[in-house]
Amino acid sequence: MPPASRLSALDGLRGIAALVVVVGHTLLVSPSMAAALYGGPAVHSPLRYALIYTPLHLLWGGAEAVVVFFVLSGFVLARAIRSRSFSWYAYFPSRILRLYLPVFGAVAFACLVLLLPHDGATDSPWLTGRPAGYPFADIVKDITLLGGTSGVVSPLWTLRWEVIFSLLLPVAAFAVRAIPAWMLGLVCIVLSNVGAAAGSPALQYLPIFGVGVALEGEWERIGRVVARTTRRLGPLVWTAVLLAATVLLSMHWLLLAPLGHAITVVLAQTPIVLGAVILVIAAVHCSTVRRILTWRPVAWLGGISFSLYLIHEPIVILMANVTDSMRWTLVTAVPLALLLAWLFWMVIEHPAHLISRSVRAHATPPQPEPAPAASDDDTPSRSEADRAPVHA
Repeated sequence: MPPASRLSALDGLRGIAALVVVVGHTLLVSPSMAAALYGGPAVHSPLRYALIYTPLHLLWGGAEAVVVFFVLSGFVLARAIRSRSFSWYAYFPSRILRLYLPVFGAVAFACLVLLLPHDGATDSPWLTGRPAGYPFADIVKDITLLGGTSGVVSPLWTLRWEVIFSLLLPVAAFAVRAIPAWMLGLVCIVLSNVGAAAGSPALQYLPIFGVGVALEGEWERIGRVVARTTRRLGPLVWTAVLLAATVLLSMHWLLLAPLGHAITVVLAQTPIVLGAVILVIAAVHCSTVRRILTWRPVAWLGGISFSLYLIHEPIVILMANVTDSMRWTLVTAVPLALLLAWLFWMVIEHPAHLISRSVRAHATPPQPEPAPAASDDDTPSRSEADRAPVHA
């Protein structure tokens, strides 16, 4: 499969995950749906119970979508390191610009939206517990990220860990060369579980990126295993694999009702991370999933996924105040968020990407000129070719 197809499938997966986050925030306008996340009263409606405590939760499971984001980020950054043109001198400034310029735009957009009237809305704890206004100190905190975020634009909390891991990428690159990739992945999964149990966000979330790095390190071996396993009974195998991924990603909500929050947090983190890993593998290697993720509308969604993730929440809050209804918020906020995310991508994110690429191109040392073609008599041996310098 061409590398371009692989990346397109992963972009599509990222787009669907971003849309899941948007839908999740619109459903949180409902007090009964938000109560499940905030420890409120039990849900008695059969439909709402199914949406919360069964694998249907993945239709709006923002926390699970974020885990997929983190695994994808670690995987893609580790993949980029393997490029012959990769340079650490170029990586750091271009990566910082790629992340921070859209964040600046998202904070500015939130400031504009928050200037509009904010009356009404439901008594959802997701809305009533939000900070009032957008003080200058909170704006500074949100555009710097490293010291934490204000919560006014709640999706920015994930960007904090994205930036920190981007700065720590050399550590992950060294680790995946110092120890076997599968061992790095196992260590990161254990650390993430310990962090979840201990209530340490840094220990819970940063190792998930490391799992993505380890996944990329084992990618060729995984491809061979997948090819052998699916050679004869591919549809049955992939059906079982996708069902397993669904159950693993849903584990927090499957365990929450019978076991309670404290035990569930300890038991669910590892299955959720494993489910995200399986989903990334299926996105690339399962032909049916890959066709869905590279379908043109989904590919378009993947292209604007970062913009959609950054700016959707103020739109959801605005429409919740206008409609005073979860149902009408869902109907109005999702298409409006898609439209404005596309505009944001054109005006902010795409230019930021171009600036980042320009900085990377200028900071990358020039590549050595290729050696002249050798004749049959002076063709170097394989061992000599392997010792030829390769720009990292």
